[in-house]
Amino acid sequence: MAADDLLFVVLDGAGGCLVALDEPSFAEPVSRTGRDGIIHLIPARAGARPGPPRRTSLRLATGTAAGASAAATVLLTPLAGAALGAAALALGTAGGRVSWEDRRVALHRPADTAVFAEAFSAVQATLLVWPRLRDLVSVPAPSEPLAGSLWTLAGLLHDRAAAGRRLIDLARAAAGLPAGPASAALHASLADRRARLGETLTGLDAEIGRRVRALESLAGECVDLVRDERAVRAAVDAVRRADGLLDRLHPARDPGVEFAELTSSIIGAYRDLTHLP
Repeated sequence: MAADDLLFVVLDGAGGCLVALDEPSFAEPVSRTGRDGIIHLIPARAGARPGPPRRTSLRLATGTAAGASAAATVLLTPLAGAALGAAALALGTAGGRVSWEDRRVALHRPADTAVFAEAFSAVQATLLVWPRLRDLVSVPAPSEPLAGSLWTLAGLLHDRAAAGRRLIDLARAAAGLPAGPASAALHASLADRRARLGETLTGLDAEIGRRVRALESLAGECVDLVRDERAVRAAVDAVRRADGLLDRLHPARDPGVEFAELTSSIIGAYRDLTHLP
């Protein structure tokens, strides 16, 4: 893995997504695109399953689980949250050992993958136009906070899917539990957990939406600035070219025309003096 690689994203074309801190291996050809350390891997076949990395990078070792259980406890502004996620990428574990599973997040639901893909597309757009903004913002490259934001978002989506599955499990358990005083306490526990999980899902939905909107808003502002600057430059160039053409279309007086007018004036005066018609 290259020294500047921060995050690897695999959209398998079949509704699944893998977000990893190490480059996964594939048994088939994979195209590798991306910029500033956020790498997009595209398998040649839809639904191809990536395997563990050939060589684990020690630079990005992290002991944080892929989920959002830790990240969601601190609700910061979108950019601050992104910076927190990026900082987490560089943290080592107490024991110094990290498993491949701890360094990847797999999304299996097409709906979750679609949400992540929207955020990933926004990040790609920001990175594409950033060379124009780096001096303005005094940030050489935003890849570290953006990679952290994508990593945290993937964890939130993963945890939301897990919470949804647990909610279904609780509903099925409640439906199968017999009624009566003996089961009343367990029914109450199930209802309590369902209510708490429902609140958690609502909070996760809001946090996921906030993070995606923040990345899309950032991309929109960056792209709009570059587009508007290009439009202004194009307008200025159009005015300059029009002025040059106008200058050529209104040249200085032609000596031949001046000579013809002078000769015509002399001939006219001569005819008057000689009474020529």
